[in-house]
Amino acid sequence: TKTSLLMKDYEKWVGRKNIFPYKPVMKYMSLQDGRLLSLPSLSDMCAEDMAKVIVEMKKLGISVIASVMGLSVGSYAECAGIYEEAGADAIEINNCCTIPEFTGIFKQCGENVAFNPALMARIVSSVKRAVKIPVGIKTTVNLTVYSRIFEAIVLSKLKNGMPDFMTLTAQLDENPGVDLADLKPLIDDFPTMGWQGSLNKVTNSAVAVFSSSLGNTNPFFCASGGMNSWADVLTTMSLGATTVGIHTVILDKGPKIITDMITKLEEYLESKGINKIEDIIGTASREYIPSLSLGKFMRDRDGLYGKVYAIVEEDKCSGCGVCASICHESAVVIKNRKAAVEKEKCRACNLCILKCRAKAISLHNGELIRQLTDSYKNSGAVSSFREFMSKRKINFSDKIKLISKAKEWNLI
Repeated sequence: TKTSLLMKDYEKWVGRKNIFPYKPVMKYMSLQDGRLLSLPSLSDMCAEDMAKVIVEMKKLGISVIASVMGLSVGSYAECAGIYEEAGADAIEINNCCTIPEFTGIFKQCGENVAFNPALMARIVSSVKRAVKIPVGIKTTVNLTVYSRIFEAIVLSKLKNGMPDFMTLTAQLDENPGVDLADLKPLIDDFPTMGWQGSLNKVTNSAVAVFSSSLGNTNPFFCASGGMNSWADVLTTMSLGATTVGIHTVILDKGPKIITDMITKLEEYLESKGINKIEDIIGTASREYIPSLSLGKFMRDRDGLYGKVYAIVEEDKCSGCGVCASICHESAVVIKNRKAAVEKEKCRACNLCILKCRAKAISLHNGELIRQLTDSYKNSGAVSSFREFMSKRKINFSDKIKLISKAKEWNLI
């Protein structure tokens, strides 16, 4: 049967038996009194056994980032200590994976933590106290949770226990990336857009959301998900990622794909006269409105309703109808094989302009949006936030000022 074939393949490469069909509730019942769950969510190997694997991996002369998932604040720290002793070079706190039974039973596991900023900050602080090696978090970013992750970062800063890096995987709208000719964003201003895209574009969005507000060094960002080519690597690094996680494409094409990617990246850098790849990190994300300010920006932008709207150059319009089919406000109609905009309905969302192959659509009074956009890119709130986050140590007076600052930064 198909299931038995899956079992044979899984046992051949992974070595565990009797896991199909996957029964998560039964699987995790083996955990005793809230102790340790180590490595990604599908691992059933205890921390002590995984530590033995790390010891063997270190004999190969490679760096090891050990991913931990605990059932309590203390168990994250205890597990991290075990891995550090085994030789791990860094610890990644897994606040990413969604596990059905954890929703009702283990509130301090996986993605549950991302919805509780104070808990995330406690876990990061606890693990950083427990080990001397770098500590980061892996988290799923979506439109519901990303503001809470920002809050957790601020709370971690208050504890003087910021994560050293963040591994970001996403369930956001897409970011279509950059023009490889000049590393400028394909879409100006906004780090995340309003339609769903492929996994790499969703990951781009997660990186751009955080780097547009935080910069790209505090913490560092690792992009994870959909990185299948050298162009994907280049794009996500220009959006703020310092490192890139590659997995699925290796399973599809073998490890040689890494060598091919590096060769192509080196050729690109040489062709552009760029000395080192670090020079491209974050170059595109600086073009965006910082994500912390997006909500307020959109409210102000709505104040331009009726003053800014799409217009069509009929001599360029091919009448293909794409603009009419995608307009959320039904503001675009096709008349006599040409597009026309009913300006009283148009909200100047820009989508028809982005999708018009003939480049026949533009914004009337578009300079008003540009003026508003520029004011947000250089806002005092963002400068204040970055100044706070760049402090080497937070003192008592910084904590007293936090409430007013949090309002200024749109966190509360």
